[in-house]
Amino acid sequence: MSAFRPISSYGFIGNLGTCALVNMDGSIDWCCLPLLDSPSAFASILDPEEGGSFTIQPAEPIRSVYQEYLPETNVLRTLFTLAEGALELTDWFHMGTFTHELEEHQRLPALYRRARVLSGRAKIRVIFDPRMDYGRGHTIIAETEYGLHAECGGEFIELKTDRPFRGSERGHGTIFALVAGEQSTFLCTYGALHQKLPDAEESLEQTINYWRTWVRDCQDDKCPFLGPWHDHAVRSSLVLKILAGGHGIAAAATTSLPEVIGGKENWDYRFSWLRDTSFTIQALTAMGHVQDAREFLDWLCNELCSHGLRPADMRVLYPLHDLPVLEEELPHLRGYFDSRPVRIGNAAVGQRQLDIFGEVLESIFRSEHLHPAADHLLANALANIVETVCDLWREPDSGIWELRGGPKHYTYSKVMCWVALDRGIRMAERQGWNVDVRRWKQERHLIREQVMERGYSEKRHAFTQELDGEKLDATALLFPLLEFLPPDDPRAVATLETIQRELANGALVYRTEEHHGKEGAFCLCSFWLVDALALAGRTEQAEEYFLDLLKRANHLGLYAEQIDPKTGLFLGNFPQAFTHVGLINSAIYLGRMKSKMPPEQPLMGERHLPGGGADL
Repeated sequence: MSAFRPISSYGFIGNLGTCALVNMDGSIDWCCLPLLDSPSAFASILDPEEGGSFTIQPAEPIRSVYQEYLPETNVLRTLFTLAEGALELTDWFHMGTFTHELEEHQRLPALYRRARVLSGRAKIRVIFDPRMDYGRGHTIIAETEYGLHAECGGEFIELKTDRPFRGSERGHGTIFALVAGEQSTFLCTYGALHQKLPDAEESLEQTINYWRTWVRDCQDDKCPFLGPWHDHAVRSSLVLKILAGGHGIAAAATTSLPEVIGGKENWDYRFSWLRDTSFTIQALTAMGHVQDAREFLDWLCNELCSHGLRPADMRVLYPLHDLPVLEEELPHLRGYFDSRPVRIGNAAVGQRQLDIFGEVLESIFRSEHLHPAADHLLANALANIVETVCDLWREPDSGIWELRGGPKHYTYSKVMCWVALDRGIRMAERQGWNVDVRRWKQERHLIREQVMERGYSEKRHAFTQELDGEKLDATALLFPLLEFLPPDDPRAVATLETIQRELANGALVYRTEEHHGKEGAFCLCSFWLVDALALAGRTEQAEEYFLDLLKRANHLGLYAEQIDPKTGLFLGNFPQAFTHVGLINSAIYLGRMKSKMPPEQPLMGERHLPGGGADL
């Protein structure tokens, strides 16, 4: 294959360790082995000539293509309608039984691809063209008695099949014909397996049962407020489950899918940001996946309590599996639609982003039912974070958007420092920590004064991106949701109206004024607008926008980081955890607002302090 495809034309499968993007034409164009953050084996999404792919598709004209997930699973089905028949391609990573989840995490990946003719006849083409280590090395493919063996730098991939292949410069290929009722299976594995794998039918049954057992945590009777959006939220939670196979959660499955076609804003999102993990804990808890949320929370708390860790040294992001974070460029790859450079690693790890303190404290505060009382070690760690915020909040930082133009006094960062202090105070008083909260309350009051005096522009009628600035930022939508001020405060109302007028295109919202029209609308910010409207009592418009956003998902209910409002094309890495967290939270938040149900587990903004919090 030699052409780039739209990001929205991909499906997504995985096994809690790694994942793959499967195009509607039957080509796997992105897969890293053995882990999500390992070097790629197939990366033609970044370079159709040099990236490598694994294709199973009709070797004859296609009349139509339909792609779907088997209900409540991450098993992908692609149906090709042909002139003389119908071909079904089913793709999945083996999951095994739900009760053996720990063993499944430790097992090397096994990718099954089954081609089956449902009616008539079909001629099928298979091309196996791995380019291991991001295509940097030379991958040698050899035929074996059971299929193909691909090796590069001591790493190897096996393809088990009974079909004969012929080698070429574009990998190894085969063409064969099947008639109704016949099928052929291809099993791709990495390295030496630690266990015998079942045949395709048994693996498919086990994998379907695994996903449906996991989804059962969120049935209608457990999340009745989801109503008509139940299936959308379940699909998003299934995406998050795949991305959660490591320390925290991957921000996305890919690297270097561009924010601007042909631009340089191409980043590696295969890392765990503290911010993303904190938001994910709330989303999974609200969906009923308490055990998953608790595992995230345990990891987060363990990081906070690491021996010798000073809060000021907390990292913005962490490797999923202890792989290098050092950022480097891959000049031999073209990049998606020639968007260069292609990057691996992420230099944002060296940034100071003060908002993470607030997101961490907010997450733990909202998850107290998972940890009813912080133990001595965790209480000390949280208290140290609050003390650090008291010392650092006056300093500039790189902000939530990780802009590389140097530190600035971002208003959102100040508000999140206020959140860190506020949640710390409330937990300390409720749990009886042995701390003196007077300084914390004084600093909380000072932050609030600074934001109200210097973070709001009378000229723009909105809270601004920076203190003493005039540029707009969608993060201001969160201030009422974070309880910094009530939703009916005149400044909150004016900010909502200004952002709708200046940063939004209907339901789609740009993250900052600087990015307006220069990149796509940011999907997470668009869901923030839904939440802000619902909290402001504008439920009808919130629902209208939410339904519009649901229509903008791809054919499988998946989202990238951004959407171009003019074309509807996806931009940025895919699928994006932040976007799917936003969808879940908006579905639950809007559902609760519409049903007026008292929340068992509050989301942001569901417990309001008069006047936005008592500062002293």
